[in-house]
Amino acid sequence: MIIGAAVLKRQDNWEDFARLPATVCLLIATACAIARQFGGEEWLTIPAATALLVFIALQWQGITMTYRIFSVVTPGLATGLWLSDKIDAQTIANGVDRAAFFTFFLTSLAVLRESAKSSTLVRECGKALVNQPPARRYMLMSFGSHLFSIMLNIGALNVLGTMVQRAVRITGGGDAQRLASIRKKRMLTATLRGFCGVPLWAPTSVTMLLVLSSLPQLTWEQYAPVGLVWTVLFILWGALLDWLAYPRPRTIQVADRNLSVLIPFVVLVGLIPTLAYFLSRITGLDIFPMLLMCAPVIGVIWIWYQYRRADHWLRLRLVFRRMKRSFPKTFTVQRNEVVLFASSGFLGVILIPLVDPEVARNFLVHANVSNATIMVSLSLIMLICSFLGINAIITVTLLLGTLQQVPGLDIAPMVQASVVAITWAVFAGASPFTASLRFIAGFSGVSALRLGVVWNGWFNVSVLAIMYMVLYIVL
Repeated sequence: MIIGAAVLKRQDNWEDFARLPATVCLLIATACAIARQFGGEEWLTIPAATALLVFIALQWQGITMTYRIFSVVTPGLATGLWLSDKIDAQTIANGVDRAAFFTFFLTSLAVLRESAKSSTLVRECGKALVNQPPARRYMLMSFGSHLFSIMLNIGALNVLGTMVQRAVRITGGGDAQRLASIRKKRMLTATLRGFCGVPLWAPTSVTMLLVLSSLPQLTWEQYAPVGLVWTVLFILWGALLDWLAYPRPRTIQVADRNLSVLIPFVVLVGLIPTLAYFLSRITGLDIFPMLLMCAPVIGVIWIWYQYRRADHWLRLRLVFRRMKRSFPKTFTVQRNEVVLFASSGFLGVILIPLVDPEVARNFLVHANVSNATIMVSLSLIMLICSFLGINAIITVTLLLGTLQQVPGLDIAPMVQASVVAITWAVFAGASPFTASLRFIAGFSGVSALRLGVVWNGWFNVSVLAIMYMVLYIVL
């Protein structure tokens, strides 16, 4: 007992000691990724790779076993392939650049989440969404959850799930308990579906990161309007199924809160892509990396605004104190995600050249596989892997990368991106291995499997069925 406590104390002491240098390593890798976006020298790959390796070494005690294996196998595999002349040094350098960019993605959005976490605006918006009349509550919860998730990612589920629990007290018996259970189920389902719509278009989603990295001929600016259409249809379809499943109540059971509080939040969400668009026009840089550069700047300004009641110099000191105390913890707590993202990005670059494009093309020709079947198969593989617990980051990176190697493939990048995004949105609300479903299940009182298959099953199946039918009609 005493020995165990001593070990835990040493681990905590090491974690506190390693937090600051590990944060510096992440910032170095991020700076190298940004510099490379602006055409920086190729030698920046060396400090980026060194920083990532040192970060992993410093955070080793907190990295789970699965990701430790990733962090060892990835550089070992690259070394073996290089020594056997399967890949060259330039391919490894490209892989490091991709890994650094994926790290930049995580670091950038961590600042935004840290800023939103302490915002009273977020809490007030959450209260306004929960306390709405039944006739429009589902729709507002879905769209509100979607907006929250763009900024907070999985944290949005915590904010809204907690507020749903507070708003719905399952007490009494008979009809009162039954109605309260239905209300809670509908609100949590709406929250989950709103969150699941984020991969369809949002620049803060890992789906867009993987899709745009694997399809360099497609930009977020080109895809976003189409993705927004999918998002609206996705949420409206869920609202229609909810409307058909539950009759309208005769009386309004909750007070109607003023929704004007949502306006500043909507403006804030729209500010990031708007600012990134204009800056991308000025700099000539693609809009997606520019989005990632704008996000932390807006995040810090948001923190500055939260201290608006203090005088100028006190606000400045409070902001710097917040950055000094909170940011290192916010960055390093993502240690497993950093390993997963960096490893997946790196592997996606070094493994794809091993695919023989002629073999792949001949296989498709002899099998007489249509383009629609290829995309449906890709979607089904993603779904099956998600239910087997295989991380979608790895699956999508390898599948999309392999498709790009097939010569003469005439499937439009927009179609590939749409299929991946829609499938991701579906399994995010279906697979019990996804963090979103496990998170919502904690508020629902049912298992993640039951929530995904029973509560949300018909919605998921219908979305996939519609997408597959459209693919076979269009392609």
